[in-house]
Formats: sequence, structure tokens, C-alpha cells
Amino acid sequence: MIIKTGALFQAFKYLVYALLAINTGHFFLENFAGSSVTYDGGVGLRDVIVAYTDSIDTAAWLVLLLLLELETFVLPDHIKAWAEWTMNIVTVVCFAIILYALYGYVATLWIPLGFEPYAGADPCTLIGGDVSFALSLDEYVPLTAENCALLRDGAFFHPEANLFATPENLSNISRLAWTDVLNASVWVVIVAVLELEVYLQSSKLFGTKFFFAYKSAKLLLYGALFVCAFYWWMLGEPWDAWDAFLWLVAFFFIEMNMLSWQEENAEKREAGKLL
Repeated sequence: MIIKTGALFQAFKYLVYALLAINTGHFFLENFAGSSVTYDGGVGLRDVIVAYTDSIDTAAWLVLLLLLELETFVLPDHIKAWAEWTMNIVTVVCFAIILYALYGYVATLWIPLGFEPYAGADPCTLIGGDVSFALSLDEYVPLTAENCALLRDGAFFHPEANLFATPENLSNISRLAWTDVLNASVWVVIVAVLELEVYLQSSKLFGTKFFFAYKSAKLLLYGALFVCAFYWWMLGEPWDAWDAFLWLVAFFFIEMNMLSWQEENAEKREAGKLL
């Protein structure tokens, strides 16, 4: 049976897409604030992808999400050649940016990996200087008497970024950075499979063992993303967890579109209306 949805369902779907657009703005502001500390000399062109990884990645994903919505739900199967070529070019550009953003997440590991045990003078003597205290990943504040007191039981220092961190905060930063890498890597695999499905118009495979096999594999990938979302929540990053949850909901809609589209094409193929 072809999946049919009403106006209320569609309104909820596009509300989720709108919330993701709001998150893009939030991540830009967060990256801007963080880069002002880690790149006190200004962000160079080659460092933009590292400094603004979250916002660039989210923006590219948002455009790609809307393209998938057009391909699997809004537009008919046969569209004008120029429109199809335009969508293909934009898709390739978005995917290239997403891969570049994945590199950005990997490159961001320079922050947790750059810390080393601090063995210098009392950190509190540096208050008022060009030194910051790391609360979390991309969340840095000036060194003050209050947070400096937290360094007495153990301190780590990042010489390139002029950052102090407690052992607990450094552990949290490291786990957040690696979760970003894992999450981004899984999403790249998922969207590659989705684009392959669109390209192959996999209605020929609908109902076969191979169809259910790769659908099951994608469920495992989505499960890994759910674990990442839950882990962000456990690490005290509710906004990241909320954003991850919204993306799972958004791609649930895309998967429903795909299933409906594949089922409809399979029925047309059986009726001899689709080659």
C-alpha cells in the first residue's frame, strides 16, 4: 500500500525542516564565538572549514535535505533536463561540502589532542592575560579566579590555543569531538545510499531480499545516530542532542517518501507503465 499523508503531517514535516534552519543559525553563532578564542589572530581562509565546521556542515545538509524532498516527494518522476541537471550539480556540490566538513570534524581533533599536562607557574597568575578556560568543545571563557581554582587539582594546557582545561572538561571535549566525527561519518554513508537509491530508481529491487537487506543495514546506521544523539545528551549538550534528533526525524520523512515512491514505481512497473 502506498503511504499517504495529510496536510497536518506535511505541516509537521516542514516545521521540522524550519527548526533545522534555525539550528544552522545557532551553530554559526556558536562557531563564531569559539573561533574568536581559538583563532585570536583571525580565521584564515584555509581554517574556515575547521572554525565553522558545524554551521557549514548543517547548511549543506539542509540544502541536500530539501533536494531529497523535491526528488522523492514534490517533483514528478520526469522533469525537464535542465532542472534535473541543476539539481544534480547542486547535490554534488553539497556532498563535496559535506565531505569537506567531515574533514573539518577530523581536523577539529587538534583541540583535544593538543592539550598536555600543565607544569608551569600557578595558572592564576595569568588571569587578565590572553588565556582562556575551556568549559566544553567550542565553549571557552576568560580565565578568572573562579575557574582558575578548578585547576588546582590538575590542569591541562593547549599552547597553540592558549587554553586551560580541567581533566574532566578535557575528557568531555575529547568525547564530544570524537562523537562529531562518528556522527558525520555515518551520515555520509546514509546519504550516499539514499542518493544511490534515487539514481537507480530502486523500484526494480522493491520487495526483494536485497531490498530488505540494505534497508535493514540503514536501520543499523540510524541506530548509531540515535546513540550519538543520546550520548550528546548524557555529555550535557542538549542542543546537539536536539539537533541530532531533528535530523533523524527529517530523514524519517525522507525514508517514508522513498518507500512510497519505490512502491508506486513498483506497481507501475508491474502494470507495464514504467520501463
